[in-house]
Amino acid sequence: MDETTGSGPLHAVDDTDWSALAPGGHAIPGLLRDIAGGEGAQRGVDDAVPELFDLIRFPGPGYLAAPRVAHHLISIACHPGTPAAWRSRPLSLLLELLAPTAAVLLPEPRDPSQWRDEVAWAAGTDLEKVRDQYRAWFDDASDEQRLRHMAARIDTVARDQGVALLQAEREVHDTVRERVPDLLRLLDGGDNRRGIDSPAEWACYILAFVPEAAAEVYPALLRGVGTPADLPGGSSRDLLSAELFALGMLAPPDDPEVTVALAHVMASGHLYNAFAAAVALVQIHGERAPREALTRVGRGGRTNVGYRGLFGDSWPHCGELAPAVLGFLALGRAGRRSVEQRIGMLPDVLAGAEGAGRAAVVGAALEMVLGPRTAAPDHPLEPDTDLDQDTLKVLWSIADIPAAAWTESAVGDTVQAWGLPEDRTGFRVFAGVDDAAETDAPDPAGSGTGDPAASAPAPAAAPEPQGGGLLSRLFGGGR
Repeated sequence: MDETTGSGPLHAVDDTDWSALAPGGHAIPGLLRDIAGGEGAQRGVDDAVPELFDLIRFPGPGYLAAPRVAHHLISIACHPGTPAAWRSRPLSLLLELLAPTAAVLLPEPRDPSQWRDEVAWAAGTDLEKVRDQYRAWFDDASDEQRLRHMAARIDTVARDQGVALLQAEREVHDTVRERVPDLLRLLDGGDNRRGIDSPAEWACYILAFVPEAAAEVYPALLRGVGTPADLPGGSSRDLLSAELFALGMLAPPDDPEVTVALAHVMASGHLYNAFAAAVALVQIHGERAPREALTRVGRGGRTNVGYRGLFGDSWPHCGELAPAVLGFLALGRAGRRSVEQRIGMLPDVLAGAEGAGRAAVVGAALEMVLGPRTAAPDHPLEPDTDLDQDTLKVLWSIADIPAAAWTESAVGDTVQAWGLPEDRTGFRVFAGVDDAAETDAPDPAGSGTGDPAASAPAPAAAPEPQGGGLLSRLFGGGR
């Protein structure tokens, strides 16, 4: 691709002092050339993407280069000379840069103005005072989403360039916001919409995390969803479940066209799209979500693919956060109305979660049945504490977390906040779980859930779920 005419995706790539932005930054121009392909490429794109990610991942010091890398990644993906089959690679990396702490963005959307003010405050305040304030906000967090937000901030500002990293995260968002018109063009054209990990799918994932562009993006998504093909003006193109995910993230509750369009999709008979539309309606309407949407979400656990398969088709894999983890957090938008559905999916979600995602799900589940951790008793709960059935079901699901995963995700630290036993063995005793059953009745699917719906094999005719993400597969996450 031509870098000298001013129109190529890597125009002026050598004008940036990359070494000043990232340790090992001198390698960034070459890696971008590899991702773009062409005569200058020295290695394959599937090698270049993870190598570049390792250099600039958040919250490492190299993330300071992320805003400029993001600009070039968008240019590569949107350049007409980039093969359509190649475009998802730069978009996959872009998503990791745009939403490095995706769990803090759900269930309630981030207020862009408040975010901008927060970063400006941090930049104008002594670093130690910033650290102290985030710790105080963490201690006073009124809900799990705010606690996740503060925990991520504490981790970031603990680094020498912490405030600069906060600014860089905001600058990545601004860079993507400026290029929204280019990204929207990736939603059109058969080549962009064809196959697993299509460019249109990845464009939807990225656009979903740019709330400042919602007024521009959701009408474009709605045009592809809005009218059934058998009605005048209907769309004949195949609907991507990722478009439904993005609608759920961005559409306002006061546009009836969105609700009607999603209702049509729910009734379409398409397993994955009907589920994605139901989840989107719950996200959009929260506690006022249509009953039918919640019912259809609940039915997901009775399908052969289970919740992990359904969320994996429409939701992205952000870092170590599996699609079902993000979906579980998002459904908290409906408050008490979604308790039954979230309890039903909890075993399947926990079985596929890892690391910080597992801890986030445990915290959100306990908050759902026991209230915020700030209201928990100061002393441990007694073994004979009277607990309702919903709470017991959550405790039983958490008790089934394998011992190694319990330690890896520091589950004990999370459950202890509600006065529950930190030790897994003590927790299982408190929950009344029979250790003999765990030993004698292994789950045939290896998921630890023992749920026939989750473990049953998918029917031969069922399409392969399309979610998960290139980076998660490259780094061993999987779908």
